[in-house]
Amino acid sequence: MGDVEKKTQKDVVELREQLTSMSTDMRMFSLSMRSLYVQNAVGTSTEPAKKFRKLRDDTRNDAMVYLKGVLPLSTKFVASISEYFEYYEALDYNEWCEMLSDILIETVAYRELCETLVKMHEDILVPLKKRKDEAMIVAKELTELKAEFEKKKKELEEKANTKRSWAIGLAFIPFVGAIAGPVLAASADSDIADAVAKGGQAKVQEAAAIVVSEVLIPALESFIDGIRKAAGFFSVMEQELRKFESKAEKGKGDPKKLYYKVMQTEAKDMKSICQVFYAVLPDVRTDFLAIPSEGTDQNYIDRWLEKQKKTIRENCKGGPFANKLLKAITDGK
Repeated sequence: MGDVEKKTQKDVVELREQLTSMSTDMRMFSLSMRSLYVQNAVGTSTEPAKKFRKLRDDTRNDAMVYLKGVLPLSTKFVASISEYFEYYEALDYNEWCEMLSDILIETVAYRELCETLVKMHEDILVPLKKRKDEAMIVAKELTELKAEFEKKKKELEEKANTKRSWAIGLAFIPFVGAIAGPVLAASADSDIADAVAKGGQAKVQEAAAIVVSEVLIPALESFIDGIRKAAGFFSVMEQELRKFESKAEKGKGDPKKLYYKVMQTEAKDMKSICQVFYAVLPDVRTDFLAIPSEGTDQNYIDRWLEKQKKTIRENCKGGPFANKLLKAITDGK
């Protein structure tokens, strides 16, 4: 296998691995949000309970922003990767060469989509990190539960080959832990899946504070890292296609043809991974819809949606594609 083939295959394999991980991270994020509103999570009139309710209600506003303004673009993100690889399934080499200029334009648009999505997620991280700080204040008052979380997390890190030891926080939430276990098992995190599934029945309100402070942010940050790497993938593909666009074919060992063959070989697996990601999205949406919308600050949500529309206009230069994204936010799906 030549250098062009090796490099192209490496880039695609890395993207495939990233996508596989991202679908799990996204579900852990949505379950973390949902954990704030499981049964009996209202609490008492004690001071920690009041702090928790404020934390929960503030986070609910952020959840509605994500549901209406960010999640629809995450769906477009998965579609963009699937559509990109369709070119290599549907077109033979000569047809692909003829469409190279059009494919390049779309590659640029997909890169811009990824960069826009990174910016939108980074923006929503700011208020969520504030919620994390608030949750840590509540969690500090829950020394016994916090100690148990740290103990279980440390045990997992010592015995399990997992990058999601933080997800053990979901084990403390009835119902949510039961959902998270199989999701983690499907992602090959069997040790942590078992630990989450067997989690203790802690006080829901206290456990939810632990989840916000220890699980929610790492899950979202891991997902953002995946989008950032996908943007890098499209950037590399853009550079490769620009090189091919102006060069004539050089025969059997032509880099252009070798590139096409590798992409064609990988296309089926990539589309399959995208289908797995697609399958997660309805559950993610359900998690957010399970959060009561009554009492949300509509002005807060509207300000955020306008800010996100501005981000799209600034980052997505391609008119028609930008319009699709703006419509997705307007429609909320």
